[in-house]
Amino acid sequence: MFPPISESPPPPIDRDALRAEAVRVQRRRAARAALLALILASSFGTVWVLSSGEIPSRSEWAFSATQVEVLQRRGLDGRGVTICLADTGIDAGHPALRGAPVLAWRDFVDGRVRPYDDDGHGTGMAGLLVGRGPLRGVAPAASLIVAKVLDSRGRGTSASLAAAIGFCVDPNGDGDASDGAAIVSLSLAAAQDLPAGTDVEDAVARALLRGVFIVASAGNDGAADDGDVQRPASIPDVIAVGAVDAFSVVARFSSMGTDAGRADPNRKPEVVAPGVDLLTASRADTYRLVSGTSASAAVVSGILALILQEYPALSKAGSPSGVATLKAALMASARRTPFQVAPHDARYGYGIVQAADLAEAL
Repeated sequence: MFPPISESPPPPIDRDALRAEAVRVQRRRAARAALLALILASSFGTVWVLSSGEIPSRSEWAFSATQVEVLQRRGLDGRGVTICLADTGIDAGHPALRGAPVLAWRDFVDGRVRPYDDDGHGTGMAGLLVGRGPLRGVAPAASLIVAKVLDSRGRGTSASLAAAIGFCVDPNGDGDASDGAAIVSLSLAAAQDLPAGTDVEDAVARALLRGVFIVASAGNDGAADDGDVQRPASIPDVIAVGAVDAFSVVARFSSMGTDAGRADPNRKPEVVAPGVDLLTASRADTYRLVSGTSASAAVVSGILALILQEYPALSKAGSPSGVATLKAALMASARRTPFQVAPHDARYGYGIVQAADLAEAL
């Protein structure tokens, strides 16, 4: 039997409620888009794989162009400084990384308890940062915290990145950041613009308030540039890093920035660094050449480790003052090239980062 048909009139349409629901739907769609927004910022061009039996020699031009070799000759190696690498993971057993301390690990993709890297990108960035053995990195004695936020295809979510930044700052989650990283290295970028006020921005802001340095790839959309560096590099006080080649020419893929709404020393990108054909570690005990603003961001993160070893008072100062001090010194000490517009260029930033001059400026 069918239920009786109601004779009562239908309730009136609540147009305000409908509009509110439409806004909620739009926000949910934006959130879902943001969850699929992160990609790697590297590996343009040819990948060169060496057999494990060969002993590679590092890309010396990159260490010379940035004055890293000057600080290394002075005995600086990043000792006592912790860098957090948020990437595809790490192959801690790679010959170039054996003995590099991984103080904390968290897998935000699959929840595995032991470090691994199913893409190889994170291992490559770790090689540039703390490589030991046959291939030494910029800061070979620095310690690592590793957060896996990107999967085997180099893709991840903004929610995972936000959580990873929090983990970098406070790996035990006990509110005491003394065991956290002084530098967070983000060799990744958003595949599409993230809406303002995202959880990533909140996580970055909390890290900066503690005096943690955030270094991020400017992005690799230079061939079809949208006019600004990609997020999270575009977030205020994050150090956005573009890429140059061995001739100090900005790479064609390196994202340009804009001065709109920004003042010195926070115009984007802040600096450029070597990011074309750098030799580094890869999967399965091999080595490869990588190109991209991922590599240049890793180089700058390593340089900051050397600087914080020299000036430990700047490390996790408990306020943004140390970040502001270092960014001003970065602007003052960067090497201008004949190819850029001074004092700030949309692609070169303030110039090529100079490690020794930066130390002197501080």
